Amino acid sequence: MLKPSDRSRQCFLPPIPELDLAADWLSLAADAVLEGREEDAKRLIAKADMPILGEFAQRITGKVDPAIHWQSRMPTDVLAERIKQRMPSSSVEYGIYQRDGWRCRFCNIKVISPKARKLLVEMFPSVARWGRVNRDKHYALSALTATLDHILPHSRGGTNEEGNLVAACGMCQFGRGHWTLEEVGFTDPRERQPIVDSWDGLTRLLR
Repeated sequence: MLKPSDRSRQCFLPPIPELDLAADWLSLAADAVLEGREEDAKRLIAKADMPILGEFAQRITGKVDPAIHWQSRMPTDVLAERIKQRMPSSSVEYGIYQRDGWRCRFCNIKVISPKARKLLVEMFPSVARWGRVNRDKHYALSALTATLDHILPHSRGGTNEEGNLVAACGMCQFGRGHWTLEEVGFTDPRERQPIVDSWDGLTRLLR
């Protein structure tokens, strides 16, 4: 088997079409909320809750699989002493999401604002379910919620400087864990221009 350093890829697995479909349904749900059509919003949120998204996410964020992660175990050379502040301020975080077009810089899927997700969960708890374990969380809201990823992992000495941070989906972030880009064979997403268009990560719900 070739070593990760001998190969390159952008992410663990090619995104499945249902991820984009779920983002579209959640976007329509946001429009329905803003227009006062709450029943339509509930119906669309329920449609986006597709089990296939949970299955796809679990393949990446679950048990280490050498066929997917190109590693057989998590790294053991994490630093005992590291930057104390685990994450930057919320304003820096929001600025990075905007800079990156509310898309995962690795797999390019659309991601949504954590605050917008929280609002939908509060407004529609019967369909935007958010339990304590993954299987009890709305599959699309879980898979598509934006996270910040350290290019050089925090546990390996990475800082909170904006140049070391990119927007990511939970699958790419939690799937990579403590591994470096080189260890999983990822190309550096900072070498690609972010996709910035009309997608707003559902932040229009917060205005």
